[in-house]
Amino acid sequence: MTAPRSPRSRARPRRGRPPGATSDATRARILRAARECFARTGYAGTTNQQIAEHAGITAPAIYQYYDSKTALYMATVKDAQAELVPKFREAVAGEKTTRGAFRALLAASGVMHEQDPSLAAFLSALPIELRREDDIANAMAEAPSDVLEIMEGIVARGVRAREITPSAAPHVLSMFLACTMGLSLYAASFGADEYRAALDAFLALLDGTLLAKRIPRRRARSAAR
Repeated sequence: MTAPRSPRSRARPRRGRPPGATSDATRARILRAARECFARTGYAGTTNQQIAEHAGITAPAIYQYYDSKTALYMATVKDAQAELVPKFREAVAGEKTTRGAFRALLAASGVMHEQDPSLAAFLSALPIELRREDDIANAMAEAPSDVLEIMEGIVARGVRAREITPSAAPHVLSMFLACTMGLSLYAASFGADEYRAALDAFLALLDGTLLAKRIPRRRARSAAR
C-alpha cells in the first residue's frame, strides 16, 4: 500500500496561462492588467511582476508575448486606441460641420471614459510619459496616430467648408488636441460625474450657449424692479 503524499510533496498549482485560456484571451488579460497598472502607478513605477499578478499569470509568461516593458506599454497604447478609434470615426462620420464633428468626438470620448475609467487615466498620462521616457518617445515617433489623423480630418474638412481659414488650421488642431487631452486628464483626476459636468460646459461653449449675452444696465434694472 502506498503511503499518502505529504502536503509538501503535492504538486503546487502552476501560474502561467490560465487553464483553458487561449493565447488571445491571455494577451487580452495582460493588456487589460497593464493598462490599469500603468494608469495607477505610471510607466516607471510599474513592474512586470505587478502586471502579471494583476493578470493572474507569472512574470516570465509575459515575455511569451512581449519582449520588454516598453513593447508591452506600446501594445497597451495600441490596444487603448483600438477601442477609441472606431467609436471616434463612427461619431464624426455623419457630422457636416467642424463644430458638430468635434462635439460628437468629445461626447463619444465621454461615454467611453465613463464605461472604462482606466482608459482616460492611461491615455491622459501618455504625454507625460513621452517627456519622461526616451524609449516610449522614440517608439511613439515611429507609430502612426489614428486619433490625430481623425482630428486632422475634422480640421481639413473645416478648411474646405470655409469654417476655418488655412492659416488658422494648425492652431485649431492644436486647440482640439489640448482640449481633448485636458478633458481626459480631468476625467482621470476627478471621476465621471465631474468630467460629465465639465464636458457639458465645454460643449455649451462650442455651441455658443455657455456664456449669457450681456444685458444692458437699464434693462437689468427694470427687470430687477
